[in-house]
Amino acid sequence: MTNTQIQVGQNTSATTAASFVQDLDQVMSLPDACLRVNQLIEDPAKSAADIAEVIIQDADLSARMLRLVNSAFYGLPGRVDTISRAVTIVGTQELRDLALMTATCDLFQGIPADMFIMRDFWHYSVACGVLARNLAKKCGVLHGERLFVMGVLHDIGRLAILQYQTEQARDVLLIADGKNELLTGAEQEVLGFDHAEVGYELAKSWNLPDSIATSMQCHHQPMAATEFRLESALVHIGQALAYGMVWGEQKDLPPDIDPGVWELTGLTVEDCAASLEAVGDEVMELFSILLGGSGQQKCPG
Repeated sequence: MTNTQIQVGQNTSATTAASFVQDLDQVMSLPDACLRVNQLIEDPAKSAADIAEVIIQDADLSARMLRLVNSAFYGLPGRVDTISRAVTIVGTQELRDLALMTATCDLFQGIPADMFIMRDFWHYSVACGVLARNLAKKCGVLHGERLFVMGVLHDIGRLAILQYQTEQARDVLLIADGKNELLTGAEQEVLGFDHAEVGYELAKSWNLPDSIATSMQCHHQPMAATEFRLESALVHIGQALAYGMVWGEQKDLPPDIDPGVWELTGLTVEDCAASLEAVGDEVMELFSILLGGSGQQKCPG
C-alpha cells in the first residue's frame, strides 16, 4: 500500500494526534512477532524461552537481533549464537525494545523519495540513539542501553505524517524550509498536532514503556516532561547533535538545544564534542545492521 492510496485523517479539522494514530491501526501494524513478544512479557507464566521461540519464527528479525547483540554496541566477551541466549544475556524487556525498534525500520515504505530520503533519516535516528547512550554514560545513567532505542525511535511520528498525511506534509516541509527548529511549529500550523505527539501516541498504542513514550513526546521540549526528564534531555541533546552530523556542517552546538538540559544532565559542550568524535564507527555499524547494505554512503548536507 502506498501513501497515495490512503490519507489517514485527511481533511478533518478536528483531527488530533490520538485520533490520527487510532486511524493508523487500520493500515499499519507491527509484525506478529513483536505483538506476541509484547503479550508474553506481560504474562508472568511465560519464560524467556517462550519469548525466544516467538522471535525465532521471524527469520529476518532474528538475524538482525543477533547481529545487534554481537555488535560493538554490547561489547560481549563471547559470541551469542542463539536468540534464547540473547534473551538470557540482554533481558526480556530490553530485547522486546530492540525487536520493536528493529521492526519499525521496515514499517514506512510509502514515503515519496522526492520529499524525503529514508536512508538519511535512519542514519540520523541511529546517530541520535548512539549519541544519547554515549552521553548517558557520561552523566552516570545506569542501564543506558534503553537510550539507544529512545533515540532511534524518537522521530517516527515524522514518518507517519509523511506517509499518511503526504500533501499536508509537503506544506510543512515548505514552511520549515529545512530548519529543524521550525518543524514542530509548521506541523502545528498545518495539522493541528506535531510529530512528537504522534510518536507518543504510537508508543502508547504499541504498549512501549512510559520512559520511551515520554522521550518521544518531549524530545524537543525536555524540561516540560513531568517524569523521565533526564532521558528526554539526553534524547534532546542527541537529536540536535545528530541533525548536525547528518545534515549540517556547523562546528558549534546547534542553536535549538534547551539551555535547561545542561544543569539537568551535568554535561558540557566538551562532552558533546567528545561524543561526536567517538561514535562515528558505532553509528555506521548499527546503521548497517538495522537498514542493511554497507551504510557507508555520506548523507548529503
